[in-house]
Amino acid sequence: MLGLPNYALTAIKYVIAHEPGNKENCGPDALEREITYMNRNKAKAFTSHWVGGGGKIVQIAPVGKLQYGCGPKGNPFSYAQVELARTNNKEQFKKDYAAYIWLLRELAKDAGIPVLLDGAGNGIKSHRWITDNLKGTTHRDPYSYLASMGITEEQFEIDIKNGLEEVKEAQEAKVMINDAKTIPAVIIDGRTHVQVRDLAELLGLKLVYNNESKTTKFTK
Repeated sequence: MLGLPNYALTAIKYVIAHEPGNKENCGPDALEREITYMNRNKAKAFTSHWVGGGGKIVQIAPVGKLQYGCGPKGNPFSYAQVELARTNNKEQFKKDYAAYIWLLRELAKDAGIPVLLDGAGNGIKSHRWITDNLKGTTHRDPYSYLASMGITEEQFEIDIKNGLEEVKEAQEAKVMINDAKTIPAVIIDGRTHVQVRDLAELLGLKLVYNNESKTTKFTK
C-alpha cells in the first residue's frame, strides 16, 4: 500500500495473530474486499499481511516497521501483524488456516522470537493477549472465528508450536501376499504405505520393540 507511515519499532517482541471479525464478509472475494477496505482506512488501521482466498498470502506493508493493528501498547513491539480473512467454506478454511499457521511461524523465525502462542515473554500473540496483558485495545480475535471453524484454543497453540504437515492426497489400496490375505494401505506420491503391525500379522510374524536402540524387529 502507498502512503503508509514509516516509523521504527521500539523493539521486536511479537508477531500478532488477527482476524477482522467481519461476519458479513465471508464470500469468495472476502480477502480482496478486506484488503481494499484496509487500503481506504490505512490512516486508522493496517497490518503487514493478509491470508485467505484458499491459502493466499498477501503482504501489504513492510515488516519491522510500525503497523496500526493491535493498539498503541502493542504496535511498537510487533514485527508483523497477520489478518485471516473469513470464509463460510470449510474446505477453503483448511487451506487458509494452513497458510496462516505457516506464515505466523515463519515470521516469528524471521524476527528471532519464540514460535509459541500467548506465552510469557516474546512470541506469537493473539490480539486477545494484547488486550488482556498490555491494554490499549479491546479486540479478542482470532479465537471466536477459529472456534466457529472447529479449531480450539488448545489446537491453535499446538499448531503454532509444531506447525502443520503438508497433507497430500492419498489413494486407498491393499497389499496382498496371496489371494486370501490382504491388508489396507494408501498410496501417496506413488509409494505404498502400510501399518507395520498389519504387515506383521499378514506375514505371521511378531513385532519386538527395543527401547534402548529405538528399533522394531520382525520375529517368528
